Amino acid sequence: MTNRKELLSWRHREENLRKIERYHKFVVMFYRTNDLIHSKRVGAMLEEILPYIIKLYPEFDVTLAKLIALHHDNHEIIMKGGDISLQLKLDMIYNGDHEGLRLLHQEEILATEKLSESYPKKIKGYNYKEIALHAILKDCMEAQAVSFVDKIDGYSEAIHEVLAGNLVFLEPVINYLSNTFNDLVRAYPLIKELFEIKNVWFDLKSVVDLKDFFEDGLIGGKPHTKETIDKKTVIPQYEMWKKITLKNFGIEPLVNQAEFHHNTK
Repeated sequence: MTNRKELLSWRHREENLRKIERYHKFVVMFYRTNDLIHSKRVGAMLEEILPYIIKLYPEFDVTLAKLIALHHDNHEIIMKGGDISLQLKLDMIYNGDHEGLRLLHQEEILATEKLSESYPKKIKGYNYKEIALHAILKDCMEAQAVSFVDKIDGYSEAIHEVLAGNLVFLEPVINYLSNTFNDLVRAYPLIKELFEIKNVWFDLKSVVDLKDFFEDGLIGGKPHTKETIDKKTVIPQYEMWKKITLKNFGIEPLVNQAEFHHNTK
């Protein structure tokens, strides 16, 4: 029988990340992913913006950034709630639950320290615990760059659900636009110059226009197919997200619906 220490070992890392569902507080997510796909996609998205970053910041440590992207959610393997959503943290902020937010942050750090006991001390010459703590504390430009693309991934996942008719995901879409992307310079001060670049990755002040996709309201949301994936929206970050997903994972995660509304299954 496999004991808990073995289950939490490095050998089981990918298996454990695969078990952690994204947006788990939402009972139905048509195209639900997991932390393993998420961490790999964040890494792929980071690759896309690296040329802009390196041009601005020659001292940027590319290897460290890639390691943070790959391991930024490892601590969720032993967190009580699994995937820690942006929604949860926003709720705490709006409700004035500063103590709850502090305890959650502390729990993330403690989980990282606990997991570090059974993980390699070094990865590619970098101290593992320091990599994981950077991801939580966002105390270096590499971690802030990863956090930015992490948010783009969550935002695009939510857009993908809305386009398929899962309207409850309008909630995270709105929250990302009004509370996360509304002041990127303040959120990521160590890479603030990045957001002065005129590029689709960094232009998050655009209006989310869904009229064309829904033919001015003539059609409604429906499950994704190759045709809907090929159909363009005017949401540049989502379009880049689709391309990266197709390139790295194929079309299956975008069209294979695994969950259904209870009144439509």
